[in-house]
Parts: sequence; C-alpha cells; structure tokens
Amino acid sequence: MFLIRADGNPQIGTGHIMRCLSLADAFREQGKEIAFVIAKPYFQKLIQERGYLCTVLGTTFDHMEDELPLFLPILKRDRPELVILDSYFVTPKYMKMVKDAVPLLYIDDLNAFGYPADIVVNYNIYGPEIPYSGSKTYFLGPKYAPLRKEFQGLGRRRVKKCVENVLVSTGGTDPYHVALRCAEYLREHLVSEGVTFHFVLGAMNRDVEALDRLSCGCPSIKLHRQVTDMCSLMMQCDAAISAGGTTLFELCACGLPTVTYILADNQIMNAGAFERSGLTLNAGDIRGDVCFAKRLFEILDALTENFALRQRMAEQMQDTVDGMGARRLAEALVKTGFGV
Repeated sequence: MFLIRADGNPQIGTGHIMRCLSLADAFREQGKEIAFVIAKPYFQKLIQERGYLCTVLGTTFDHMEDELPLFLPILKRDRPELVILDSYFVTPKYMKMVKDAVPLLYIDDLNAFGYPADIVVNYNIYGPEIPYSGSKTYFLGPKYAPLRKEFQGLGRRRVKKCVENVLVSTGGTDPYHVALRCAEYLREHLVSEGVTFHFVLGAMNRDVEALDRLSCGCPSIKLHRQVTDMCSLMMQCDAAISAGGTTLFELCACGLPTVTYILADNQIMNAGAFERSGLTLNAGDIRGDVCFAKRLFEILDALTENFALRQRMAEQMQDTVDGMGARRLAEALVKTGFGV
C-alpha cells in the first residue's frame, strides 16, 4: 500500500489534494492500493468518492509535528511501502521521523530545506534549476506534472483567429475575491463585447450569491459550478485568466493561451518561470492591488488581439506539458522497487 499525507482547506486551497488524487489514480492503474491521511475532513468525501480509504487525524494542518503521536502509529500498523507527503508545513524533524519508519517521497515546490526524504518530486518548470544535493532520487520538471487522466493524449489545439470564449479560473477558495472583482469590472466597463467569460467557481468560493446577481442579465458572464470535466471546458475556450498554481499545467496540456496572476507566495516562482519560458503572460501579484482587474483585462486584450502570439503560446504550452506526468511518475516509481 502507498499512503498519501496531504491537506486541503479554505486557507491553503485545493491544489495539494487534487494533484495527489491524480497521482493516486495513476498508482491504482499500476495495481497499487492507495490510502489518504488528512488533518481535517474538508476533502474526505471527495477522496472516498474516488474510491480511496481516508483517515482524518483531527489535527491542525500547519503544526504537523503535533500529529506525530497519531500518524506514526498508523505507519506502524499499516506498514505502507511508501509514504507520499505533500505539505508546505513539514519540518526536518517530521520528515526524519516518517522516513525512519517507511520510505518517503516528498512533493516539493519551494526547496525550503535539505529534505530528509528518499525521493523528491518537483514538477515545476524551475525544478531542474534548483541546486538539490544528496543521494536522493529526483524527478524534476514538467514532464512529471501529475495531471488528471482527462488531460492525457490531447490533440494539438487549433487556435482561432478571434477569441470568443475566455476561461476565468480563480482556484478552489478564491481568498482575494478575484472572480467577483473581475465580474464587477466586466459589468462596469463592458469589456470585450461579443466575448463570453466562463467563470469557474471553486467549491469553497464565498462569493457565489454576489456572482449570481452580477451574472443575471449579463450574457457575457457565465458561471460554472461543480465542473466535472474541466478539460472539455478549457478546450472550448480560446484564452484564459488563471492564478499561478497547478491549473497552469492543465492549461498547458490544453494549449490554452493564458494570462496568469499571483495570489500566494508559492506561486511567485511558478508564474515567473512560465512567463520567462513564453508560456503565459503574467499580470503580477494581485494581493493588495485594488486595480488588478483593470491590469488583467488590459493584458488579456493584448493577448486576444495578437493571433500570432496565441498560436506560438499554444504550441509551446503543449510541447512543455503533455498530460502524462502522473502516469510517467507512477511507472518510474514502481520500477525503483517501491511497492514491489
């Protein structure tokens, strides 16, 4: 059995849980049994609906050492072949105690310290540039981006001359009310007449009622809730606005030209790397910026008016991310001997 330790909640969003679910699906295809351990029950139902056992510790997600008296006995009882750990709140002590019990894989974005793990995965574009050291096994770069199965094997995008549909993705929680403020800007300024803006509202978005009111009588704003096929929606759109998190890799697999923005510290390196690689345009950090919606739509207008740029971005995006990262990583890990 492989055991996944990850969290999702209104404070840290959904990204850790979603990428771990993608990995879990890929490992299941390799014949491995998967179980999850989480601090609070926010995503227990989703995990169980996907067919995985899920243990809720009832602990605090950002003080992980406090959970060791509960977590270590689970490792001793279940004897997993590998623990997959995905949290920014781990400490060297926590990781060492887990690693002393079982083989440990850590999913990294930040290179915060010298990780006492057997395997480190950093699928970010900047992953191969990080000066990791030690004798660990490393899987680095976007070819290992763990996307959902629906993003595998997509054909090349046919870029249209005119942009008619724009995806607006603000993550699972939208703590800075990006969707609401963008919708307000659209209503006030009548941006891009003839274009439909598809707002994807996460499960923890607190502005649903206000967005419902704004969208009434405004055909340019269409709200999407509980989206079960994000890939199809991305493929139907011609451009996107998205936070600089894991959704960018899905957008790359779809070849959807994107304006990104930053709303968390861990997105700064990611958004910058995507921009330097020519994969996205970057509107910068929107935290504390009361005028960010204006800037977002100005950059979006420049993108929609430049067909050659959108065509070039779409090609580079799909060349960088092929959607096969979860399967590629699962196959490689099984071959190392873990789980055999």
